[in-house]
Amino acid sequence: MFKRIVFSAMLLTASTTAFANPELLSPDEANHGHFQLIETIEIQGDIDDSIAQLIDKSLENKNGQYYAIDTIKEDTRKETLTLVIKLYNEPAGMMTDQLAA
Repeated sequence: MFKRIVFSAMLLTASTTAFANPELLSPDEANHGHFQLIETIEIQGDIDDSIAQLIDKSLENKNGQYYAIDTIKEDTRKETLTLVIKLYNEPAGMMTDQLAA
């Protein structure tokens, strides 16, 4: 079951960067880059739910430029899936610096 979740997360990483708004970041990139954490969101769903759909529904009304999947947990006894998503913005100064370069 855990392998399925990890595989789903990898597919999500590979396939949703083009479609997601906000964009997906790796946790390492979010932690070591120049991003401002604006919100941590806990998402709960059924163990058989699509990770991509859970994230898309939860982020559709959020104002953030990027997100990273922090934690994926499953409870096989309760048949639940819990995701912790961190929502980030890029500092305004960073975007201006990149345009000037």
